[in-house]
Amino acid sequence: MEQDIRQKFLAEHHALCGQDHGEQPDLKFNCSAAALYRYVEECDPALFRKIQNFVQQKRWDIVGGWEVQSDVILSRPVTLYHQAENAKKYFLDRFGIDVKIAYNVDAFGHPAGLPKILNETGFQYYVYTRSHNTPPLFKWEAEDGSSVTALHIISSYGTGAGEVFLNQHFRKHLESPLEHQAMFFGVGDHGGGISRKELATIRELQKEYDIVFATLSEYFEAVKDLPLETVKGELGPIFRGCYSNCHEVKRKIARATRRMLTAEKLGVKSEELSESWNELCFNHFHDILPGTSVRTAFERDIFPGIGSVEHQADKLIDRQLFRRTAELDTMFMKEGGVYCWNPHPFDHKTIMSFDGFADPNRNGVNFNVLRDENGQEIPLQMIPPDPSFGPCGVAWGKLTAVIDLPPMGEKTFAYGVSEKNYPSVGFQKQKDLLKKLSLDVFFDNTRTWGFGLVQFDSLIGKMELVRTEEYNDGPVCSILRAVYKFRDSEVWLDLYNYAGIPETGVKLRLDWHEPMSCLKLSFAHQLSDEPEFFTGSCAETVCRVRKSDYDWPANEWKDGKFVPYSLSSEEFSMIDWCAAVSNGKTAAFFAPDLHSCDHAENQLRLTIVRPTLYADHAPFVQKFDDGWMDFGVNYRSFWIAEYDQVPLSALPKYSNARLNNGEVREITAHAAGDQTGKYEFFRLELPEDQVVVQELRRNRDGETEITLQNSGEAVSVKLPGFGKAELPAYAIRTFRWK
Repeated sequence: MEQDIRQKFLAEHHALCGQDHGEQPDLKFNCSAAALYRYVEECDPALFRKIQNFVQQKRWDIVGGWEVQSDVILSRPVTLYHQAENAKKYFLDRFGIDVKIAYNVDAFGHPAGLPKILNETGFQYYVYTRSHNTPPLFKWEAEDGSSVTALHIISSYGTGAGEVFLNQHFRKHLESPLEHQAMFFGVGDHGGGISRKELATIRELQKEYDIVFATLSEYFEAVKDLPLETVKGELGPIFRGCYSNCHEVKRKIARATRRMLTAEKLGVKSEELSESWNELCFNHFHDILPGTSVRTAFERDIFPGIGSVEHQADKLIDRQLFRRTAELDTMFMKEGGVYCWNPHPFDHKTIMSFDGFADPNRNGVNFNVLRDENGQEIPLQMIPPDPSFGPCGVAWGKLTAVIDLPPMGEKTFAYGVSEKNYPSVGFQKQKDLLKKLSLDVFFDNTRTWGFGLVQFDSLIGKMELVRTEEYNDGPVCSILRAVYKFRDSEVWLDLYNYAGIPETGVKLRLDWHEPMSCLKLSFAHQLSDEPEFFTGSCAETVCRVRKSDYDWPANEWKDGKFVPYSLSSEEFSMIDWCAAVSNGKTAAFFAPDLHSCDHAENQLRLTIVRPTLYADHAPFVQKFDDGWMDFGVNYRSFWIAEYDQVPLSALPKYSNARLNNGEVREITAHAAGDQTGKYEFFRLELPEDQVVVQELRRNRDGETEITLQNSGEAVSVKLPGFGKAELPAYAIRTFRWK
């Protein structure tokens, strides 16, 4: 797919630039996406120089300022920061242009918090197509007061092939009351520029109407003094099926992003991650992350590309951690042990769980504790391993412990054996929770994009609970397994109760064979009849349903006004978490790679699987050659939380704590270590519940750089090397110091 897109771009711009030759001296171009410019520079330097000349002549406007036209509904803020950082630097280096116009005309919805990120990364304008009935030109404002001038293209970002489409779009613009309008012509990103016939049609229209060829920069200069209406909130939603289809691409991108951020926190140099960030940003393209690509694109380009990011990040994380362990005195680990590191700037209960030997030296007794250098011990439990047998026939299992770690701190432990009896955690917590859960199957024929999808309300039936099993119990965790069946499909639902951790872990094994269906996990939370419903979004907490007066608008823009959502919500996007809140009590899902949810019939409902055909686009005839996405055996992992008196502003931090576990590495040989401290990591403490670290790294200028998101009222935080930093209410800010 990456190759196809770039080759198409190359062919288009050969044709466009070839139209100059003095024939059309007033013709002007607007083009986004640094990834495409890079490709032209690498493959056709002569064409690239021609584009540079057009830019100097102000006949070619570089817009977008991102690597690609990214998805923005499911993307985390940090990836949009990197979209801008990498692309804007490239455009400044190659063209001397600081891009101010964000251009994202084919994305499937636009989140309420996006103006924060656009402002923070140096954009003043946003050009887009898909939303509900917003004005064609308006001020788009986020909850912290950040704003951009937004241009809603009222026809399309291209006219398609042929004069018919051009005339249809022109008539739409004639109906608009806006004096200065921006009409886009040419086929656009679906294959080619404008034909000579279409140019001739525009020339004829110029005789009757005041039409000029212009760049977007010229357009925004012309409208800069117009009084603009202010719009707040999400621009959308649209194509809701994209929140849940093709789980594999969402899982891979979520993991790759988290591994990159962990590598940065461990001090990996910016230049070692630069290419991986470019690859990751490319794969946030609005037809990749939303799952609307063809099968060959996923298999040939997308999954290998994301895999390269994961591999590079994992390799660098291992290097940093093992460099650090080589410095430490581990002489007290007579039979091996573990090194643990906390990526969070607050106290964290890290779950250690990896396959290993229970009695590597064949002493006849299995390890059952971890001991630190002072002899303090914590229980160690062996739970069933992933493989069915261990190497050499030696006792083998998943070594599991819950380890308390200080803020961005580290601890080491030796394996040990203790005669102390630690009580088992038991199964009552999971049994109580299981009574509140059901797996509900809905009919869905809205195809890959979710055409016409508003909510899943056609219930086919509920999966039958056929048995439960007390699968494993011990002092660290217990696992209760519930097995469900529906027609030819089966789900194993494992509920994990870890000692000292309030949330319940969920692991699902799906064997799913139901076409045109949607499976939801419904959580009958037993809160009040009308709880508020919130989701994590891009740089913002969004209220989807409300009964009282919150600062977050629980409404959408329709027909020129804000319309409140109903108490049975529609299907909505989420990043990391969704929650029902009432009278100080909270029920929540924390999910690393599931992005679709709703609240209906006093249940919080998480969309687990929605199988569709690949790139199945209405109204075209369905093709079954490539099969169904998400059929067969698949896996999901997430958390369920029930809190009392936890503020809403703390949920981003709480979800972050569970979804980003600490790093644990096994040490199999003890040594004194050189104890130089050369590879010590960042040290940071931020106890504030409303503040989340989006990114902490050494940037390309050698500075320490931290991006913080504030989910509550204005707060001051103390940063080492920087001092007191002010975070306005609901803001996202980046701070730097040498």
